[in-house]
Amino acid sequence: MAETHPLAAAYLQALDELPDAWRVRRPLEHELASALTSGSHVCLRGFWRIGKTCALKGALAEACSRTSGAGFFIDLRDPDRDDGLPQSRDAVMARLAARVRAFLERVGAAAVVVDPAHPLLALGELEAPLFIGLDELIALQALGNEVMVSMLKSLLETPKNVKLIMVAHRHRSVDALFEREVVAHPKVKTWFVPPIDSTELEQIVQGPARQFGVSFDDAALLALSTITGDKPWEVFTFCHLATLGLEPGFKGVVDASRIEALMDLDTLTEHETGGRVIENLLRILTAAMSPEERALVELLAAGGEGEATEDAVVQLTQTGWLRSDDGYALRGALFEGLARAVAEGQIRVRAE
Repeated sequence: MAETHPLAAAYLQALDELPDAWRVRRPLEHELASALTSGSHVCLRGFWRIGKTCALKGALAEACSRTSGAGFFIDLRDPDRDDGLPQSRDAVMARLAARVRAFLERVGAAAVVVDPAHPLLALGELEAPLFIGLDELIALQALGNEVMVSMLKSLLETPKNVKLIMVAHRHRSVDALFEREVVAHPKVKTWFVPPIDSTELEQIVQGPARQFGVSFDDAALLALSTITGDKPWEVFTFCHLATLGLEPGFKGVVDASRIEALMDLDTLTEHETGGRVIENLLRILTAAMSPEERALVELLAAGGEGEATEDAVVQLTQTGWLRSDDGYALRGALFEGLARAVAEGQIRVRAE
């Protein structure tokens, strides 16, 4: 196997574990931390791979730093199952209780008794401000809506010194439930995690590149923005693939042609990382978006006639998949092309 340019390897690694130095959403993290430290729970929303978990972890760390408090993070998926689906309420609460006990031991409060049915209540025995990150609330859906609602209500009944920051994934099967039980909760403030802006795009592309004596010219940055719709996971993927063909010792400028060549789906799917992007976008279109959102996306992609609901316009704008600078248009040429292919029957998919 040919040796890979170290920059391509760095971008590939960032797809699964973003280096701390590459986090560019500090302003958003500041906002989230301010809400936590002023007494609110925080809910983060958005579709897959927009950066919700990274924002959660950054805000959690900053809230702890601001208050000299402490906290911890837990993913509610079952780590012992390939599908991540929890098998019972008791199993989820047992994992959370174990995490609380480990935290209490770490801060010298191992004598505090943890109720397995309501593990967060034990944290009220501590005087310090505490912040808990709960990722993948959507995993609770595997337990059924009734149990999921009950668990969300229980989790949100925290002691006064404990604030939660939660990822409530946008998905058509749980959107109404999350809106009702989490977003509408009087102690919760909600943010949609947006695409990155032009300054953040330049930082996550040029910052890593310059460490290896490489830079992307202005046209390449514009191509990245246009194709990906400024979604960071897609940006890292295209940067990885664009630098994959560079000689290992290359130092110089990456031009737009290397980015634009990847817009050919056959070329993109030759690589596992390119295939992952396509799978993610199609999954969002077919499984996560509501029927009204999907209809609007396909209407805009195919340029057909039809009407869109106001809710679909608002929701897609909030989640960063629709721009409205000069009328409404989809954000991201790759996603627009895939949606057009689906609408015209060139790609056959089924809704999950």
